[in-house]
This record gives sequence, structure tokens and C-alpha cells, in this order.
Amino acid sequence: MKEYFFLADKVKRGTAFAYTEDETPLSHELVPELKTKLELPFDLILKKVVFGKAKLQVSNDLSDLKYLWLDYQPNNLAWPLMSEKMKNVVCDNMTGEEAIVWMKVNVKSEKEKRVYFIPRFEKKMDVLDEQKTIFAQGTKHIVKPVFSYEKIMNYNIFHKPQLFWEITSGIYVSEVIKKAIQKEKLTGVDFEEISVV
Repeated sequence: MKEYFFLADKVKRGTAFAYTEDETPLSHELVPELKTKLELPFDLILKKVVFGKAKLQVSNDLSDLKYLWLDYQPNNLAWPLMSEKMKNVVCDNMTGEEAIVWMKVNVKSEKEKRVYFIPRFEKKMDVLDEQKTIFAQGTKHIVKPVFSYEKIMNYNIFHKPQLFWEITSGIYVSEVIKKAIQKEKLTGVDFEEISVV
């Protein structure tokens, strides 16, 4: 039985975040207009983010940051923002059943522009073991997902079933993709164990 993991980010102190230029939109509000796009209609800008006592402090001054460009870039939309190298590693290890379209994203710093990618799922995946998953009482809101191996075994990457599943940070990968990412020493990526029955 293959193992599966939650695809998490690994943000060290001194890491730049990719940010929307204007006021941060709610990411799920953008999804309906992006369902047919192959490119994000706006750029993201690298910024310094400091977690202060009262609120986030966001600055354009990247001079003292150690990590600017990561393969799994943190961002203010909480979307899975992958470098081209990471996208290629994921693509090379997909089964062909995942139905993903890759959306191009331009990420800029003061001196440089790089192309990143966001996976957009084209079909809502039935992946939960409904009997063992814990839901908020009287709702379909998932508190603790438990995945059915029978339902996920043909996927090497899949999304958490939720209201906004097309573009989501709730992404899970098989040990095949995990090992490929680790072999390539991709940066900014971490993995958390999940429940599969």
C-alpha cells in the first residue's frame, strides 16, 4: 500500500512571500474567474513579511532576506505556488488520472521575474472514507479527513474535498512524488502524515 502525505510548506525565518500588488483578495473569490484561464491575470511580487504582535508587517525591502526564490513559494493567497522545476517533478510522477491544468504565474522581485505554476484541478475527487472522516457536527465541514486507499490509489496527487477544490492549499501527494521532490532537493516543501484506510 502506497503512503500519502499532506503537501505542506516549510517557511524559514528570512523567507520572501509572493504577494498580490493591491489589497489581498480572498483567494476563493478569485477561483470562479480563473476556472478557464491558463495564466493568472495579475503578477505576484516578492515581499518581506514580519509577524508582529498586532499584525503582519509587509515591506518591499528584501535586502536582509536569505531565501527569496523557493520551489514551493509561500504566498498571501495560500495557494500551491510551484517553481517550474517542482511542477515538472510533479508532472513526471502523475498517474494521468489527476485531471490537472497548470496555471502560469509571474512572480517578480525588484531585479528579476520568474515563472511559477499553480495546479488547478478539473474534476472534484471522491477521496474520503465518509464513515471514518470526522465532520463538524451537523455539517459537511471536515474536521479531520480520513482518506480511502481504494479511492486514492490511482492518484499521485489529489485535493481535499471542500467547497473550493479547484485551486486549494489542501493538496496531498503519494510517496512517489514525495521521494521525487526529496531526491531533487526542492526547497520550501514539507510533508505531513495523513490518515488513509
